[in-house]
Amino acid sequence: MSLPPLAPVLDLFANPSAARRPSRAPLATLFAAALLATTAGCAGGLDDPERFTGGSNACATGTTGASVIQAQCLSCHSTDANGSAGGGLDLQAAGLPGRLYTTNAACNAKPLADSANPSQSFFLKKLTSSPGCGAQMPLGSALNAADTACVTEWLVAGKPSSP
Repeated sequence: MSLPPLAPVLDLFANPSAARRPSRAPLATLFAAALLATTAGCAGGLDDPERFTGGSNACATGTTGASVIQAQCLSCHSTDANGSAGGGLDLQAAGLPGRLYTTNAACNAKPLADSANPSQSFFLKKLTSSPGCGAQMPLGSALNAADTACVTEWLVAGKPSSP
């Protein structure tokens, strides 16, 4: 029985990095491919920051459904005005828009928001010229189309998840 030559084995002891070289090339290639794949789709700029910061497509830049409600509704429908104006509807207290799905309207005793079809909710119908009962909101000046779309998107996005 003959033993294998010792020269290749001794060479590995003299230069241990020689044993690792063959595995580095595929690893480096894999890393380079992964890096290229993750950066290939990057646009390099942020032309629409709202897309990444919680803004929405329906809302004007710098506007949210909550900010429209704050600016247009809280003068009557706030915690301070609760009971004295706004039919007892408090849009300032925590839990909106989810709370609208469990609160009934004063004029028809139906939920303000319809979980089966949020975009057809009474809360949103009150923003139109024919709300079904009561007056169009906000009193005195209707929301523009962009703000109405923004509030609609906000309400739909805030629909409670099914159990």
